[in-house]
Amino acid sequence: VTIMGENKAQGTVKYIHGEFGLGQWTFYGGHDPEDYQHMVGDPPTDLSLHPNSSGYRLILNNILFPAARKKKQKT
Repeated sequence: VTIMGENKAQGTVKYIHGEFGLGQWTFYGGHDPEDYQHMVGDPPTDLSLHPNSSGYRLILNNILFPAARKKKQKT
């Protein structure tokens, strides 16, 4: 496992990457990269306030966009 985002003062890791079998995985901890104190029932985070958020770019690039790509069928 490669630690790519660590807060040593708090003893937490937010961003890790590794390999398993023939694949790779990446995990960005937390449910809202720009609002760590976000609680259930709070209004949604205004994404227009964070146009250059590295956390949201990670989510979009690694989860949403690859899933939207058409994959060549094997049969």
